[in-house]
Amino acid sequence: MVRSRNCKTGTDDEPTTGLGLILCREFVEKHGGHLWIDSEESKGKTFYFTLP
Repeated sequence: MVRSRNCKTGTDDEPTTGLGLILCREFVEKHGGHLWIDSEESKGKTFYFTLP
């Protein structure tokens, strides 16, 4: 399922849609895995995933 969201700019100010993360989450979940994100203000985000 694709949810609508506001577009943001990437690290080089390029336009993004957020579809990359949505596709990764769907792929991981369809293969029985989990995807989660740790976020720390002013330090950024770390993305994790597991696959069986």
